[in-house]
Amino acid sequence: MKFGMNHIHIKAEDPRGTAQWYVDTFGATIDAEAEMGGTLTVRTDLGGVRVNITQASSESLPAGSSAPHMGLEHFGIETDDIDAAMTELEGKGVKVLEGIRPLPNGMRIAFVEAPDNVRVEIMQVP
Repeated sequence: MKFGMNHIHIKAEDPRGTAQWYVDTFGATIDAEAEMGGTLTVRTDLGGVRVNITQASSESLPAGSSAPHMGLEHFGIETDDIDAAMTELEGKGVKVLEGIRPLPNGMRIAFVEAPDNVRVEIMQVP
């Protein structure tokens, strides 16, 4: 049996605005929009990974958290120059949650906050 990553799914108050943030911030592309049962989903491609951004339903959803927590805590985006990437992100007004730090294996990582309190790891692999 074979498994593979299909998508990441984000709930958002403004799916078009959130999708555009990923386009403007990380160079994602918007592939499609669909509405089912009155709920809008914007499908994006972020470095070969599908990110579906769906409008929060009319039911009240609890707020997410970009702080470390149990469950799906973050997703990672790789760059070949974390110093330049973080400078660019900060210049765009992206909130830095944790600055650049080295790991024992030579990787360097940082964390930023995306719309809807999503925690994103920026990583440079040696």
